[in-house]
Amino acid sequence: MVTIVPGPFTREGKEAAVQKEVRENYDIYFEKAAKTRLWFPDKLKERDDMEKYGHMITDDTKEILFGFMGVESIVDDYVFGGIKAAGNSLTTAQLYIQWGYEESRHGKTFQTSLIDSGLATKEETDKFIAETQEYHWTFEEQTGYQATPLLASAYAIFQERQTRWNYTQTRIKIWEEYGSPRAKDGSRIYPAISGAIGFPERDEGAHEANFTNIVRIYMKYFPDQALDALAKVSNHYKMPVVQLPNAEEFIRCTLAAGLGNPRTVINDVMNPCLNRMGLESRQALKTAIKNFNLLSEDAIVHVEGKPLEGIVPDETSEVYTMTSTGEFILDKNPEAN
Repeated sequence: MVTIVPGPFTREGKEAAVQKEVRENYDIYFEKAAKTRLWFPDKLKERDDMEKYGHMITDDTKEILFGFMGVESIVDDYVFGGIKAAGNSLTTAQLYIQWGYEESRHGKTFQTSLIDSGLATKEETDKFIAETQEYHWTFEEQTGYQATPLLASAYAIFQERQTRWNYTQTRIKIWEEYGSPRAKDGSRIYPAISGAIGFPERDEGAHEANFTNIVRIYMKYFPDQALDALAKVSNHYKMPVVQLPNAEEFIRCTLAAGLGNPRTVINDVMNPCLNRMGLESRQALKTAIKNFNLLSEDAIVHVEGKPLEGIVPDETSEVYTMTSTGEFILDKNPEAN
């Protein structure tokens, strides 16, 4: 949930408030990352069992692992795009550098998994990565819009969530190919690749939360811009466009595995992301944008179920509740919030 905070701010004041809260968010993110997600692909204990389980991996899953490795291998393009969008914001640029470091270990995890499991040689994986990196990803080509910190963060919310979902489903698929191993108490055991994928999976969840917080901050001070950004990136959303050497096989295998199904993307990726912004669906987002533009310039807005925080409306202020359907309801007793 978010609280949308209007004035009394000048535009410059609002922008300064956004930058201040974004910096604070990054500080929290960096601190948590250092404490809870400090891991290295070449030191994962799961590597010890990969050779033992390697023969159980199907050809389709092998193609999926190659594809994931390729998508993660162009992380430099994502980072440079983010730094470019950051402009003069050193804090935002630092975030993308840290984010890029974390993403780079994901590609390495898939590469070592393929090699350690006997599914490919280092030479084969290096060749695959080199061919993938001949293509350079840009935010403009991906979305049709020039990158800004807000637009990039809005897109990243959906992209990070879908990546995490893909890794979760692939981890379970591999677990089943391994024979669905369980401990004596019946709990699942995720050895070898099925366990290693859990590390990038958790990173993606942390990244989604971080970018969600950034968009929430914009929602507090520039709700029209935040809603517009969410609409733009969700309107024709798709995962990063990358030219993979095994493109046809990767697409066939991911679809066969239930990854990328349009209904799944809407129900398990897009709608949950919008739910965290207080909206139930893309239609609700469109409705919110239309209705927000009908409000007075100095209207005060808060999300349904989330009271105003630190705001005392004066007698002339109009306070509205934004519902999950995108409607705005005039509060009859705003002081009660």
